[in-house]
Parts: sequence; structure tokens; C-alpha cells
Amino acid sequence: MIELRNISKTYTDGETSVEAVRDVNLTIGDGEIFGIIGLSGAGKSTLVRCIN
Repeated sequence: MIELRNISKTYTDGETSVEAVRDVNLTIGDGEIFGIIGLSGAGKSTLVRCIN
């Protein structure tokens, strides 16, 4: 099982901050297959990097 609770990721460049992922909760059970879909820039890749 993979379980994520309250995952957030903010990128900061000098004075500018971008909240890429905010307060995500996710539970993936043993043997489950799932996908992440969304618009470009929605934070899909960032979320997967947080799992890694």
C-alpha cells in the first residue's frame, strides 16, 4: 500500500513562490493500478516526484 497524507510542494525563485501541489491525500491499495490526469502545469509530475 502507498499512502500519502497532506503532501504539499512549493517552488521558490527569489521573491516568487508557486504552490505546485497543495494538501494532497492519496491511498493506493496493494495490486491497484491508477493514473493521474490533468491539464499541463497542474502538478502531476511534481506529485509523482514526491512519491519517489
